[in-house]
Amino acid sequence: MRLKGNYYKKVYIIISIVFLCGLILQISRSQFVLKSQENKHLIEQRDDILTASTNRQLNETASSGKSYCILYNAEDDYSNKLRENAQKSLEYMKKKVTEININKEKSVISDCKAIILTTDHLKDIGTVEEIEQYVFHGGYIFIMSTLDEDTSYQILYRKLGISGFGNYVHTKGIHLVSNVLIGEKGLHINDDFITNDSISVDLNDDADLLAESVDGTPLLWKNKYGDGAFMLFNGTILQEKISRGIITGAISLLEPNFIYSVFNAKLFYIDDFPAPVPKGKNALIYKEYKRDIPTFFSEIWWPNMLKIAKKYDLKYTGGVIESYSDNVTPPFSNTEDKDRHYLIGFGRELLKSGGEIGFHGFNHQSLTLDSRVSESFGYNSWRNEGDMSKSIQELLAYSKSAFPNYKVTAYIPPSNVLSQEGRQALKGAWPDLTVISSLYAEDITGLSYIQEFEIAQDGVIEMPRITSGYFERDFDRWAEANTMTGLGLFSHFVHPDDIISADRSNNLGWKEMYEKYENFMARVKNTYPWVRPMTSTEGALYVAKTLNSQVNWSNTENSIEGNITNYVPNLYYVLRSDKKIKRLHHCEATKIDTNTYLIEAKEAKFKIDLGES
Repeated sequence: MRLKGNYYKKVYIIISIVFLCGLILQISRSQFVLKSQENKHLIEQRDDILTASTNRQLNETASSGKSYCILYNAEDDYSNKLRENAQKSLEYMKKKVTEININKEKSVISDCKAIILTTDHLKDIGTVEEIEQYVFHGGYIFIMSTLDEDTSYQILYRKLGISGFGNYVHTKGIHLVSNVLIGEKGLHINDDFITNDSISVDLNDDADLLAESVDGTPLLWKNKYGDGAFMLFNGTILQEKISRGIITGAISLLEPNFIYSVFNAKLFYIDDFPAPVPKGKNALIYKEYKRDIPTFFSEIWWPNMLKIAKKYDLKYTGGVIESYSDNVTPPFSNTEDKDRHYLIGFGRELLKSGGEIGFHGFNHQSLTLDSRVSESFGYNSWRNEGDMSKSIQELLAYSKSAFPNYKVTAYIPPSNVLSQEGRQALKGAWPDLTVISSLYAEDITGLSYIQEFEIAQDGVIEMPRITSGYFERDFDRWAEANTMTGLGLFSHFVHPDDIISADRSNNLGWKEMYEKYENFMARVKNTYPWVRPMTSTEGALYVAKTLNSQVNWSNTENSIEGNITNYVPNLYYVLRSDKKIKRLHHCEATKIDTNTYLIEAKEAKFKIDLGES
């Protein structure tokens, strides 16, 4: 009988343990745990940053020293595109810029730290003698476009690093034979989206070739002359926004011991997540996993996504959708497909992984009153700003019911479309709105909301995304490489339903897509191991802090000293130098490529002592 009693006692203990485990599991899913998710500190940081931004605009003074002079022709669209890309690149780099319209004023090139030419004619800089003397005595000239073979060119071409030249040619693709784009030496892209009108040239032995077309035509090279140097881009793609990194890279390699500001952030968005999950089966998914769509997403896709995030240092920012109804007329609360279970379940795990919950919309109808824009996406246009505001209020209530103490601060426009009226509706209904993330690259349709990285007049931080998809494409690789060099920023997005979309999945099953996705993220981490993973709002706050700062540089042959205005811990810079770092004062350095370092400023004043090469 004693053995029997012990047996029942053991059974009771086991049952009690199982009960307690179940209770703990339920508590972990309960409002008790969800209420602990608070992020009020982000709102407080935002308010401080906006105050600092206002003060910066009121008291802003240009950095000391000579300017980078951009010479442009205001009457030429191509020259204006080059001017804008050069100006924005230098602005992000925290360099002093002077723009000179050659039709209205003559440049005094001796007043320029460096000259950036956005026209086809060397004579727009000055006479042959002026150009030659300026560079020989320590000046730097970056020629952003294929030159006209005029008299000035024919006199100066050897000093430009050219031994011989022929006809104009149409070139395709690019091969980087240097690390002009950080971490990308050897990058080879043979795709029609990179085409240039170039001159067939041969280079001097002393010229430093940095990039060429796939057929070997030199596209970018540097040639030292006296104490200065020329940098030439023998092509036409620098008018495109996604090629701005080449501008930054070329300027950073033109001068010795060059240092510039970067954001140092890695962001990853999952649009339409958490959101209502389609019911039923997908043939390819069911064949691979014997699961319907909801079960696949909860048991396969999401655990896989979390695994990748942990392994490759990602923080996901989800874009919540409450309903996929096409309703744009109030009331909005009586939708049949909204699923609070998915919002709580996926949302809790998203936050637990270090991620962020943002808004994608009450539904997937872009916030615009323009029927032409809406219809191009198969959407309905909204009647007025008030209806758009009510939809956001419903989304706020829906989110608050699941996460009472969590402040949603990030917005991702559906289909990357947002009108001015839609923006006003967001601001009016949603006081905590801190960041909007749409697109960075140009949109030939003119429908998308295209952004720069900036603090807008209404106080919202603009944080565009750069690339998308579960696997690499040449266009995205090029955009990523340029943005990483120019801004020190990786910003990517995917959709859960990319997997069940034939065109976005390339008709691949998830097993193959997952393998490609992992290879993609492994390559990103290997190429840029230094970049910091962040959520959308975290990244936006750091970007805003960087934008608010200004830095004056004092350079000698063997030292670089920075003095930061509006310093906050910690700001980052990229240093390009063929000299060794000898000693650091109030900063840290991490080597991120050949002759390339990430500098972290620990105080407002910092200094880098340099040794021999």
